This record gives sequence, C-alpha cells and structure tokens, in this order.
Amino acid sequence: MSKRHAIIIAVGMLASASALAQTETIGQAGPKPATAAGTVPAIANPAHAAAPKTAAPAAASTAESRSAAALALTHEPTYDEGSAQRIKDAALSYSDLAVRGGWPTIPADAKFAPGAQGANDDLLRKRLIVSGDFSADKASGAFDQDLADAVKRFQARHGLAPTGTMTPRTIAAMNVPVQKRIRQLEASLQRLENMNFGFGQRYVVVNIPAAFAEAVENDVVVRRYRVIVGKTEKPSPTLTAQISSVVLNPTWTVPSSIAKTEISAHMRKDPTYLSRMHMEVLDAHDNPIDPNSVDWSGTHTPNFTVRQHNGTFNALGAVKIDMPNSYSVYMHDTSAICSAMITASIPTAARASTMCAISPPGY
Repeated sequence: MSKRHAIIIAVGMLASASALAQTETIGQAGPKPATAAGTVPAIANPAHAAAPKTAAPAAASTAESRSAAALALTHEPTYDEGSAQRIKDAALSYSDLAVRGGWPTIPADAKFAPGAQGANDDLLRKRLIVSGDFSADKASGAFDQDLADAVKRFQARHGLAPTGTMTPRTIAAMNVPVQKRIRQLEASLQRLENMNFGFGQRYVVVNIPAAFAEAVENDVVVRRYRVIVGKTEKPSPTLTAQISSVVLNPTWTVPSSIAKTEISAHMRKDPTYLSRMHMEVLDAHDNPIDPNSVDWSGTHTPNFTVRQHNGTFNALGAVKIDMPNSYSVYMHDTSAICSAMITASIPTAARASTMCAISPPGY
C-alpha cells in the first residue's frame, strides 16, 4: 500500500484518556491555532481573534451532539505534520506563564450572571487575560458580551461547548494548574515522537480521548465521525496501521472470550438465542454444527466459532474497515447492537455519523 493511503488508526494523546478529555484537552495534539477545537495556549490565539461560531441548538441537546456540532465548525486536522511543533510552542508558552506565577484560581462556587456585576467578574477577566483569551485593556467590569465571548474562546480551546456560560466544568478547566498543562503537553509530545508516523496525502486519525475520527486529504478534514472507543478498564490501544480492505455488509465472527462468557450464558438460559440473533456455530473448518452439540457451560475455551450473518441486525453494521495490526483492532459502522454491547449512550440522530473502533479481545 502506498504512502498515499497511510492510516493512523488510534492516537492516545492525553495522560489519562477519557477522564481528562472531559475538561482538559490541552494535552491533545490539537489543530492549528484559532480553530474551534484548538488545544494550544491562547497566547497563540490572540484575544482579539474572532470568537468561535456557535451552532443552533438541537431540539434534544446532548453532550455528544454539542461536541459534534463544535467539531463541524473546523476542517483543521487534529493531527498533522505540524502538531509536534505546535505542542512544543505551547509548552514553551505555558512555561513562560509558570515562571510568571500562572493564572488565578476561580472559586468553585463562584456565580456569574450576564449583564450584572459579580464579586468574581474581575478575577475571571484576569484569568482570561493571563491565558490570552481576553484583551488586557478590559481588566474590570460586569459580565458583558465581550467577557462571554472570551469565555467561549476558552471553552472551544478546551473541548467544552462554547456557550459563554461559566459552568462548573468550565471553572474546573480554568483551575487546572499551569504545571499540569505543561505535563500534559510533554506527555503528548513524547507519544507523538514515538509514533514516527509517515504522513501521506490521505490518512485517518482516531483521537481516542476525544472520541472522534478524521479522514484527512490534502491537509483538510473531509470527514469527521464520532467514535466509540474502549472504556478506562478496557482501553483502546494506540497504534499505526494501513487500511487493507473495506467490507460492505460484513459478517461478525464473535471473539472466543465473548463466546465463552456472554454467548454461553445466553444459550444456557435460552437455547433459541443463536437463531434469534442470526448466528451460527462453525467447526474448525468453518462447517456449520448443531448448537445442541456444543458445551455451553462456559468452563472451557470454545473449540468452535460463532458467526453472525450480515444484515441490519449485525453488530458490525454495514461497513467494516480492516487494517492488520498486532491488537486485532478494526473499525466498523455502528448499530443498536454495537451501542448496547459496549454500553455507550449514542443518540439515535447521531448514529448515522458514528463509528465503532473495536478491539475484539476486549469487545
């Protein structure tokens, strides 16, 4: 496969993955400065820069839909050839802030009301001025539209919904010490340097902590999807691979670990389970065998294979993307079964733009 078709399948760019991804995205290898999903210090994002656009709220707003709307506002790649240098620049900027004492802490119970003077409004202004999100000549005053726009800039840079409202998550993100931000950046830089990824004209990135995938062509994101990744107790691995094939309407070969535990448990309770789930049992030569001849006690490693037929009921959905790797990881379309099996909460409206990144041994 040529370099043109290189794919980076999974990038773990935060020190503690999903837990940090909720409030601290500065450690990710972020897009170029001044983008809606930017993750470099605002020193590289001047305070006079335009505030990020906000999408019209959906009828049923969720964290996933708000995040997807924010991502849709930029075509800048999360990971490109300039990511490492931008992280280095960001680390230097934050180191300079650390020498100067960092930023002030906002009280966790602070209240902010647009249009009204609050006890902590000037403190918030100072916090945003230090990080470059706000102009230094506006150090005092009530919570006006200019201050709300500065809050939006901060929120967009840190993976938060750019509402301009001082939510508890926004305050928590503002209060992360500058030294911790530096450690995140250094950890991300080390991971990227260890990848040694050869960028081509076309590649795909799965950002594990941010839970989205990008298809990049000519340095522009042409497709972006929400993805379902491993949980903290069963994390998705970080790896680089090449796409070898795209399978339409795939069958699903159930991993032996699932056949031994989940499938066996279902069969002990309901002998019709396999037929209802459109599954068949195969021997070592892929010949069908009678499910009644199988030991479903779950005490032994399965000496058979369980395979689900293709169709709308299939756990892999309509598309499977293969990329040979030592972790047996692949990507596939989502479906109701997929979402249920990995206990992910994905709104129905978002499923059309959602992919599952699955590692069969832990699926």
